Amino acid sequence: MDTGAEIAHAPATAARRPGAAAGLVLVAVVVFGFAVNTAVRMPCYDVCGSDIARLYQDRGIDRAHAPYFSRDLEYPPLIGLVMYAAVVPFDHGLRNPFLVNALVLTALAAVATWVLWRRNGRRAWRWALAPPLLLEGLTNWDLLSVATATIGLVVWENGYAFSAGVLLGIGAAAKLFPALYVPILAATSFGRRRRNQATSVMAGAIIGLGAFAVPVYTIAPHALRYLVEFHGDRGPDRGSLWYFVVRGPSLHPWLGTDAVRHLVTVVPAALLVAALGALTVKALRGRISPFAACALVTIACLLVSKIYSPQYDLWIVPFFVLLPVPRKLVVHFYVASFLVWGMTATDDHAIHRPASGYLLGVAVLYRFVVLVFVAITILRDERAPAAATPVIVLPAYDESAQSSLTQTAR
Repeated sequence: MDTGAEIAHAPATAARRPGAAAGLVLVAVVVFGFAVNTAVRMPCYDVCGSDIARLYQDRGIDRAHAPYFSRDLEYPPLIGLVMYAAVVPFDHGLRNPFLVNALVLTALAAVATWVLWRRNGRRAWRWALAPPLLLEGLTNWDLLSVATATIGLVVWENGYAFSAGVLLGIGAAAKLFPALYVPILAATSFGRRRRNQATSVMAGAIIGLGAFAVPVYTIAPHALRYLVEFHGDRGPDRGSLWYFVVRGPSLHPWLGTDAVRHLVTVVPAALLVAALGALTVKALRGRISPFAACALVTIACLLVSKIYSPQYDLWIVPFFVLLPVPRKLVVHFYVASFLVWGMTATDDHAIHRPASGYLLGVAVLYRFVVLVFVAITILRDERAPAAATPVIVLPAYDESAQSSLTQTAR
C-alpha cells in the first residue's frame, strides 16, 4: 500500500506561488509547441511526417477493423487501443484521428512538464525546449510511455510504490522500455530493506501492463506472435550504428540478410540484458541511485538498438531534468539528435549515396559518442559526494526517497 507524509515547512507556501506561475508558463510553452507542430502537419492529408495518421492507412485500421483483432499491428497493446479509440468517432479521413491522438499526447506532455517543474524547477526547461519533444512528440506514440514512466519515477520517489508500478506498467504497455525500470526500483527497495515497497512496485507494474496485455493477447494470441516476429525479422535501421557496422566502405552489406538480422537481434538483446543485470545489482547494493540506474539502462537501450526512430531520443530527455547532467552535454545531444533526424530524412535526396551515407554515419557516431559521455558523466557523479541543495519535490514523500533526492541537484 502506498504511504506518504505531508511536508511541514512554513516558508514553502509562499515560495510555491511564483514557482507555480512559472510552471504554468512552462506548460503553456509545451502546449504551444505542440499546437504549432500540429498546425504544420495538418495541411497534408496523411498529416506530414507522422506515423500517427499514416499507420491508420498503412495497416488498414478504421472503425470496422480494430488492431490486433482484425488488423496486424507491430506495437504493444496500449498504442493499438488508443489508435482505435481515436478513429471510432469518424467515418473517414486521417486528420481527425490524428487530432484526437495529438490532444492525448499534448495532455501527457503538459502533465509531465508540470511534474518535472515541481521536482526540479528551472531545469525543466531542458524538457520543455527539447527538440526531441517539440519536433518528434507527435511523430509516434512514445509519450504514452515517456510521460507515464517519468511521472511514475517521481511518484515512486515520493513513496507511492504501487502507483508508480502501475504507471510504469502502463508505459510498458505502449513501448517496452519502462519495464526496464521496475527491477531497478525493486532492487533499490530490497537493498534498503523495504520489501513491501519492492513487492508493491512489481505488483503495480504487473497490473498496469496486464490490464492492457492480458485481454488483447488472450482474445488474439496471434497478435503477440506477430509483434515478436515483426521485430525479430527487422534489419538494422540506417539511423542506428548497427547499420554501418554490417556495411563496408561502399555501404553495401558484407553479411547475408539472415545473418545480419540474427546478429542485430541477438547481440543487442544480450548486451541490454547484461547492462540491466549489472545496474540492478548495483542498485541492490546501494552503489547507484535509482534514477541514475534508470537513465543508464535507457542509454544502453538507445545505444544497442538496431532500430532508429527519431522520437526514441525523447526517452532520455526526462533524465536531463531528473539528474544534473551538464548543460553542455545536453546541448550536444540535442544537436546530434537533430542532425541524425535531418540526415535520415534527406539521405540520398539532397545529397546522393554514398556521400549522404557517410554524412549520416558521422551524425550517428556523434550521437553515439555523446550518449557514451552522458553515461560516463552520470557514473562519475554517482561516485562524487551528494550535493546539499534540495530539489523541488511534490508535497508527499517518505524517508526511503530522501537518499535519492540529494543526488539530483547542483
